[in-house]
Amino acid sequence: MANSKQIPVHRMDDWLSGVYIKPFGKGKSSAGKYEISAPHRHDFYYCVLLEKGEIELEVDFQKIQLTDQSLFFSYPGQIHQINNARLEKGWFLAFDPALMDERLKDLLDQSLSEVILLPLPRELHACIDHLYTVYEDITHLFHQTIIQSLVTAFGYQVAAAYLSKEQHSLIRHSTRSIEITKTFRQLLRQHFRSMKKPSAYAAKMNITASYLNDTIKAVTGFPVTYYIQQALMREAQRMLFYSDLSVKEIADLLGFEDEKYFNRLFSKVIGISPGGFRKQGSLSGNTY
Repeated sequence: MANSKQIPVHRMDDWLSGVYIKPFGKGKSSAGKYEISAPHRHDFYYCVLLEKGEIELEVDFQKIQLTDQSLFFSYPGQIHQINNARLEKGWFLAFDPALMDERLKDLLDQSLSEVILLPLPRELHACIDHLYTVYEDITHLFHQTIIQSLVTAFGYQVAAAYLSKEQHSLIRHSTRSIEITKTFRQLLRQHFRSMKKPSAYAAKMNITASYLNDTIKAVTGFPVTYYIQQALMREAQRMLFYSDLSVKEIADLLGFEDEKYFNRLFSKVIGISPGGFRKQGSLSGNTY
């Protein structure tokens, strides 16, 4: 477990033009080194385009396997690292949410998945090649404007590929139900620390709490409370494992006035007490 007060955060303002891009298996890049082997979280979107090879990622305690022609896309705030990798051909790409327009951010934030994992869309090959060419040539006229346009195009292509897959699984539900579910997921990502009651989300969406709950349960199989608790306890797990904040400090940061209630809720959702979870992680020797 990391011996630090807070979880390490890699910030996008460390990188040129709000974008970091690096090929692997294609010769050396002039881009600066970006450490990915230690557990950390981002304030930006992070993407792996694996054309050939194998990668084992850990994202919020969940193992994810990438093989040939795979696309991995993660959100700001998640904790991850690469455990094992055979990198033969592909790309790492990270970009600042500020580069994207609001519609694209909405599309990504409304995703029903915690990470996006897809077969690598063929059209992204030309897009990433062009982006890297401009990225490497800082003398290029309109350098940052072109980068921003290409990153936006890349993001829309990822969103289109994901939505095509997602819509297939949601075909039996009404457009209205899907819209409500996606809006709830977006609000949850933004407000899970401060909004802990289904009624708070329903009020934001101008619908009743019972209608929201019935809709979410019909579309996903789980009630609104389940998702709120999962989001809170996922963040609690991150802080317990990757920082040395006390249980009380973590409860306070997550907006729980009663530490005992926080302990009970964590034990109910995760299946072990906060202290037991931290001890278990320390004894296992896992570095994630």
